[in-house]
Amino acid sequence: MMGKYAVTPTNAERRQQAEKSSRALWPEEPATLNALPPEATQNILHELRVHQIQLEMQNEELRRTQLDLDAARARYFDLYDLAPIGYLTLSEPGLILEANFAAATLLGVDRGEKAAPPAFSRFICKEDQGICYRHCKQLFETGEPQAWELRMVKRDGTVFWAHLKASAAQSSSTSSGYAAAGTPVCHILMNDITALKQAEAERKNLESQIRQLQKAESLGCMAGAIAHHFNNQLQAVMGNLELAMISLPRGAEGAEANEFLGKSMESARKAGEVSTQLLTFLGQSHAKREPLDLSELCRRSLRMLWAVIPKDVTLVSDLPSPGPTIRANADEIQQVLTNLVTNAWEASDHNRRLGTICLSVRTVAGADLTAVNRYPIDWQSHDSAYACLQVEDTGCGIADSDLPKLFDPFFSTKIVGRGLGLSVVLGILRTHGGAVTVESEPDRGSVFRVFLPITTEVVPLQSLPAAQSLKVAGGGLSACPAAQTSTVLVVEDESTVLEMVTNALKHFGFAVLPAEDGVEAVEVFKLHQAEIGCVLCDLTMPRMNGWETLTALRKLAPGIPLILASGYRETQVMEGDHPELPSAFLNKPYELNALINAIRRILLKRKG
Repeated sequence: MMGKYAVTPTNAERRQQAEKSSRALWPEEPATLNALPPEATQNILHELRVHQIQLEMQNEELRRTQLDLDAARARYFDLYDLAPIGYLTLSEPGLILEANFAAATLLGVDRGEKAAPPAFSRFICKEDQGICYRHCKQLFETGEPQAWELRMVKRDGTVFWAHLKASAAQSSSTSSGYAAAGTPVCHILMNDITALKQAEAERKNLESQIRQLQKAESLGCMAGAIAHHFNNQLQAVMGNLELAMISLPRGAEGAEANEFLGKSMESARKAGEVSTQLLTFLGQSHAKREPLDLSELCRRSLRMLWAVIPKDVTLVSDLPSPGPTIRANADEIQQVLTNLVTNAWEASDHNRRLGTICLSVRTVAGADLTAVNRYPIDWQSHDSAYACLQVEDTGCGIADSDLPKLFDPFFSTKIVGRGLGLSVVLGILRTHGGAVTVESEPDRGSVFRVFLPITTEVVPLQSLPAAQSLKVAGGGLSACPAAQTSTVLVVEDESTVLEMVTNALKHFGFAVLPAEDGVEAVEVFKLHQAEIGCVLCDLTMPRMNGWETLTALRKLAPGIPLILASGYRETQVMEGDHPELPSAFLNKPYELNALINAIRRILLKRKG
């Protein structure tokens, strides 16, 4: 690919060439040479000596020139051939006329090949050939230097990223036979930037993860605050609905109004479920966990899943027995399974075609877990093996741009649903130390894989269902037997909730002392300590919060029963060390029967 240098003849070769030329010019010695007088012969000899000396001087100059030329060639070899960056010379048609060792190495070719100059385009990825063509065309038309990046291919097929800088020039020789002297050529500096591109991709990926973590933290703060304030307002709505239902006359006279209020109460409960799902997304769960066979848990859920998916969607399962054992809450893992299967059949229904959902369970090595599209994004594999729950569908798939938002609360690409299913899945997995990965292709379907830590604990025999707590409808609530001699101090900064709870407790026979915050509660307690049997206190209040109020009241009356209420989950509220703990906890929005039962248990325990 490079032009050859001219070869300098040796002295012996010059002598042979001179003798040959001499014989051609003077085939015989001049006859008059012997007839010359001595003075003429001496002059000729003198001239010959002078010419000899001149020739020796010229020869010395030529030798020095040769040494300079050799030194220049050595410098050229060092600067060009041994340069750490690739140098190329291209003809206007795009043929490689010359290339140094670095360029030949980058392209994976041998400089000693005698073949015709190859086309530069053969070493460029097809998708990027247009980039090179546009820049070279611009260079030859305007003469302005060009610089660009593209993907190149070595002779063995290896792809690498290259940065090219090109400048216009004119060919200075015709030794190559492919570019006449004076014709336009292109000098290119080529540098392998694959490592730089990989580092840039890693940096962008790290920045994306940081943004995701910041977004998750921001969403978490927002969701927690929304849930708390929403639960406070919902508490007043549900409590007043129950009081209205209690106040209605019995029989046909109040039946219609009771029906309307009942429907409103049901909607309020569903609204409370949305708030609960938001808190689940935050990973605030205090559900009991135990060793579970993941395959068996999925197998027990199949009948329920078959009942909810459309008839034109097929559910296929592969659940080995026994399956991997995990330590988890059965209801929450069943919720994960239900949400994933629901998401799968909705994707099939959205695609308006017959679909298939494949549900499978297996054990996978921790080293095989991919980090691509894995959530939570800061999750790391620490165990040698994990239980894998896989849900695969043949639905509409997920666009690449939607993947980072897939587990955000209220994000949905479907008409149906609230956009909370996958965010709840992520919240549950976060509390279980698990993760979920997504593989998807538009119009080809999606694969969700849930990974949960495996435990060596033994799965216990199936126990009887836990006894259901007594749930009394609004009209069925009756006065508490201990209420006639009990006074409840209600501490609540939300005026609507304070008024509702006060009216409810009075309705059930309690005497009530209201306080709008902790400071007022302490003052009221000092005045009525002897008659107060129980305290119901909100957690988040101005001036003095629930924990501070609890500590202050226990200093005045050690052991005073206090129920702490909050729109946040109990696990979040109980985090950290506290000098005093409440007698009970109510998660807002609570129903009146939960409140009355909590007060009744506390008062009976105190009397007993």
